[in-house]
Amino acid sequence: MAIVWLQYRRGVDLKTERERHKINTEALLSDMKRIQIDSTTMALDVNALRLTENEYRRLRAEDLAKIEKLGVKIRDLEATARHEMEIDIPIQTPIIDSIVIRDTTSILVKAIKMQTPHLTLEGIIENRELIGRIHLPVTLNQAVWVEYKRRWIFWRRIKAIHQTISSDNPHVEITYSEYIKIQK
Repeated sequence: MAIVWLQYRRGVDLKTERERHKINTEALLSDMKRIQIDSTTMALDVNALRLTENEYRRLRAEDLAKIEKLGVKIRDLEATARHEMEIDIPIQTPIIDSIVIRDTTSILVKAIKMQTPHLTLEGIIENRELIGRIHLPVTLNQAVWVEYKRRWIFWRRIKAIHQTISSDNPHVEITYSEYIKIQK
């Protein structure tokens, strides 16, 4: 009876491991889905990977080192996410004359100032050099959701875990996103 139970447990473990590998393969091979919600909000939908603690230690050693520097233990880790963004902003603003006072003498310089709800640009042009700052406020919203594969009426198996990330700034393009669920 014990041998039958052990063989049954081994079969169940192999089946769940096979399903996990299948889901990871689908997540790695699937494309990112880009969604334009409105004129300023863009979203990205990707599938999530599922890794065991040992696989995460082996495959994501750099990420693990950063997480451990933050004081988080791997056994307490539920999931990790990484997002890569690019900011590409066309700038067209007039150059105006301005006065800068240095050591009680005033110097005439060219200045630029651009302010929109999604971008603030200020600077002066002096000696063929632009000195200034660009401020770009960005809010990323992330939703993690589960897609189920139905077998029977009440019994559901997980087909995929998705994450949807949206940016409220039209100048920010999310180029890559990764979500890894750590399996215990």
